[in-house]
Parts: sequence; C-alpha cells; structure tokens
Amino acid sequence: MRFDKKTFLALQSGKGVTSRSVFHGLFCRFLKGGFVSGVCRAKVRQTPSVKTAWPIILLGLVAPVLAAEDAARQDGLAWLTKMADASRRLNYSGTFVYQHADRIETSRIVHFVNPAGGEFEKLETLDGPAREVIRTNDQVTCYLPDARTVIIEKRSARRFPALLPEQLSGVADNYVVSVTGMDRVAGYDCQVVVLEPKDRLRYGHQFCAEARSGLPLRARTLSEKNQPLESFAFTELKIGGSFSRDQVRSRYAAKSRDWKVDHSALVLSDVPADTGWALTRQPAGFKKVTELKRSIAGRAVMVSHIVYSDGVAAVSVFIEPLPKTLPAQSLSHQGAVNIYVRPVADHMVTVLGETPAATVMQIANSLEFRGGRGR
Repeated sequence: MRFDKKTFLALQSGKGVTSRSVFHGLFCRFLKGGFVSGVCRAKVRQTPSVKTAWPIILLGLVAPVLAAEDAARQDGLAWLTKMADASRRLNYSGTFVYQHADRIETSRIVHFVNPAGGEFEKLETLDGPAREVIRTNDQVTCYLPDARTVIIEKRSARRFPALLPEQLSGVADNYVVSVTGMDRVAGYDCQVVVLEPKDRLRYGHQFCAEARSGLPLRARTLSEKNQPLESFAFTELKIGGSFSRDQVRSRYAAKSRDWKVDHSALVLSDVPADTGWALTRQPAGFKKVTELKRSIAGRAVMVSHIVYSDGVAAVSVFIEPLPKTLPAQSLSHQGAVNIYVRPVADHMVTVLGETPAATVMQIANSLEFRGGRGR
C-alpha cells in the first residue's frame, strides 16, 4: 500500500476509516520488519496515549516520502527546462527519423547560434519529395523543388528537437513529471524524462535528453490510451562546433528565382486585442496565453488568433469571416496534431493543437462571441 498525503490526512482525521482496527491494520500492512512489526503482531491495547502517538509516528514516516516525491518532481522539471534551453542555444547537426503510423521520414538538421546574435537552422528531407526549410530567427523559407514553389512565413510551430516551450509554467499542475532512468540514442547516453497526463485532455510525452547538454535526442508522444502516436529520434548527431553560415545556406536559393513565391501564410503584423470571443467550457488546465488580431498576406480582413496552453501543449484558435464557399464541419489530423473546423454564425473557426481530438472539439464547440470588436 502507498501512503500519500491524502491517505495520511484521512487516517489522521478518521474520515473514511470505519474503525480503529482498520487504522491499525493499514498501518501494520505498511510497516514491515523490525520493532514496529513486532508491535503489530502483538495485540496491543490502544490506550489514549498510544492512539495519540499514531499520527506522530505516521507523520515521521510519510513526510520523507512526500519530500522525496517533491524532489523527484523538481528534478524532472529541471530537466525539462534544460532541454528547452539546450535545443535553442546549442550548435548541433545530425540526422533524425520521424515516425507516425506507417509513415517514416528521415531528415537532416543543422542548427547554429551566431555569437554575434541570431539563430540559424537548415532542415532538409532525405527521402520522399524534396523539401528544404531555412530559418533565420522567426523568418522561415520553405523550398519545394518538385512544385517549383517557395513558401515564406513566420515560424508558428515547434519542431524537433525544440519541441518544448521556452516557458514551462503550469506543467506540474497537469502532468506527473518523473525521471525514470538512462538510455542510449545515436551513441550518446541520455536521461529519460516522462510526462504523464493527469487526465485525458492531453497527451503523454517521453523524452531522452543527452546526459551532459540536455539536448533532446528522442521524443515520443503517447495517446490518451498510452499508445505511440509519433516519435522523433536522432540516428546520427554532432553537438557543438563553430558557427558556419555556409552550412545553413539553401541549395535552391539561386535556382528558385523564377519559381512561384507563396506569401499566403506570411504574417504581416500582430496586434494584441480583445477579440470578443470566449469559451463557455474551457478545458481544465488550459489557460489563455495569447489573444491578438493578425494581418496575413492575401487576406482582406484581420484574423483573430487565440492560444490556450497547459504548459506543454498549445491549442490555437483562428476566427475569420466565412469564405464564399461554406466550409463543412470537419475533423482531421496531421501526426499528433488534431484540426477541427466548424462554422459559427457568420465566421469560420479553425482549432488545432497537439492534443486529443476531444480537447480541440471542446474548445471549438464552446467558443462564442460576447461582444467587443471581435467581429
């Protein structure tokens, strides 16, 4: 039997305990060996002084357990912070494999931080249709040579190995964080860190962070049924090295001068604003972290954008006027990301996030306009 704080308080107060013998029996089952075990085997008469002593004895035994659990949680949170920081500040290059269902994709990544300022990254697929993504800070340029297209946008999604947000507030409220042992990935020893969700509104996560630097070497997302949804893992990796601009240059930049340039996803401006939209049933543990009006290239009107987060997962809500062709209510997914679209009055609502479908649907179905300048 595990004695946690809730059990101790119940026993101490007598709530939920039908008799003194139940208290005694549970206590004896908890303790094994030594002097106290002998006391339990003996039919001790519970005088008032003995009865008063039980909570004191229990407190002395339970307090170290609770302290150990808190220390383990703090250790896990420290590792998460270290991982989030390492994926952004370190120089590294390598090959990793992405897997979802029967889809497997291999990519090569080069990431540098310029000592003079700036973060640079080059990501290219090594199998299937060619795709190259060049990032300079938040400016993203995606080259699609087969379609002779260049897509220009601002970074909006987190990518492996930088999957964790920079701010990790609220994680312990929604996940049980634990450090479970060591493993080995791409030739490096790594620390396994597990995030177990406290309810079915969010996914579970398993990370393996390089033992010295904290760089995530492997990341797995688990469904609400604790089944694998998707995974990333390095197969070859070099950590460190000097900044080299040549290694993050595009091989298609010179060839793409006559290609089609797509700015349709490019955000021109963001304006913090009260959109007038709110949730009638906000999922437990999710808090609004962003609310703004967004001007997007090719859109005649601004799009309302609201983000809710539980400290790890983020759910984005986009609200815009209905297009001429009425969209059908639909649910789809890309990897672990669920996308739900539905018309609300004269608006189209799109909700997407790396959460179970029930979470994005709850947000979309409970969204309503409450006034202001949201329309």
